[in-house]
Amino acid sequence: MKPIALARALVLGLALGLALQAPAAMAACRGIDYRDHLPAATEARLEREMAATPYSRGNHWVATKGNRTIHVIGTMHGGDARMAKVMRTLRPVLAQADAIYLETSDSDLERLDRMPDELARSFLLPKGQELRHLLPRDAWERFQLTAQVTGVNPETMNRMQPWAISMFVVQSGCRPYGFGLRRGLDDRISDFARRKRIPLGALETPEQALAAIASLPLSDQARMLALELELVQSGKPEDATPVEAYFDQSVWTSFVLAPWISAQYSSFSGAETARLWRQYNRRLLDQRNQRWITPILAARHDRIAVAVGAAHLPGKNGVLNLLKAKGFSLAPAAW
Repeated sequence: MKPIALARALVLGLALGLALQAPAAMAACRGIDYRDHLPAATEARLEREMAATPYSRGNHWVATKGNRTIHVIGTMHGGDARMAKVMRTLRPVLAQADAIYLETSDSDLERLDRMPDELARSFLLPKGQELRHLLPRDAWERFQLTAQVTGVNPETMNRMQPWAISMFVVQSGCRPYGFGLRRGLDDRISDFARRKRIPLGALETPEQALAAIASLPLSDQARMLALELELVQSGKPEDATPVEAYFDQSVWTSFVLAPWISAQYSSFSGAETARLWRQYNRRLLDQRNQRWITPILAARHDRIAVAVGAAHLPGKNGVLNLLKAKGFSLAPAAW
């Protein structure tokens, strides 16, 4: 498949929730929660960082200011049987909303398959660059093995940006945060809104979301891909911490622990993994959160629900703290 054609295929996969992946990646998460295996010093550091992070716990908060009420709901994009119970709790709240805002609308995702070549090229490396030259030799060999298992042509993928390969090819059942995943909470909320004829809005376009990922420096994209390839081929149990942390409403613990967890699998230094995660969080979380506040505040309705990935709620630049800075009062809601 030619590079542009492959880029289009990836875009269509995003729109339909059909990422290129091995059959094993479709399985449910069967990894371990690393929070149950922390050394005392790491556990103490985790608690300190959680205490210092605004709104570090809780998947559902209510923001109020004057006549306005905003239910901010942290979602998990991937499917899990426990999500049915979460939806039973949320339905009465959602039913009372005048409008519901998700990260990206279904209609925007569905039009991605009609994108022009110019946008499809955003999945490609700049002319003259190849993945094999961005990755160290051992990482390229790992990638070739992964490509063989997933059934994709490594020579064609050689022209793809590392973030796209990471998103669509290097998969695991314990990875709940990718785009286009089905039966997660966002998907269920969207289905409920359509059934109840509740207006749906979007905080960004797919182009904006993808641009945030593509804005990561290529060198860092390549290092993150190399790290992921080490993880999936390490033979160690999958990291179920993000999934389990979501359901006990402390998803930020998995982000705090990400460098330490990566060190259990990989040859990367703790300093480098921490740097890569900071870069990722700044581009994929902080900058998008700041952009989302504008459409949230501009919503015409007084009572809305905003459902975004749970990792977007905590932190100095999290959605909740940004709403507080705009004069909203915040209170946790029953879950």
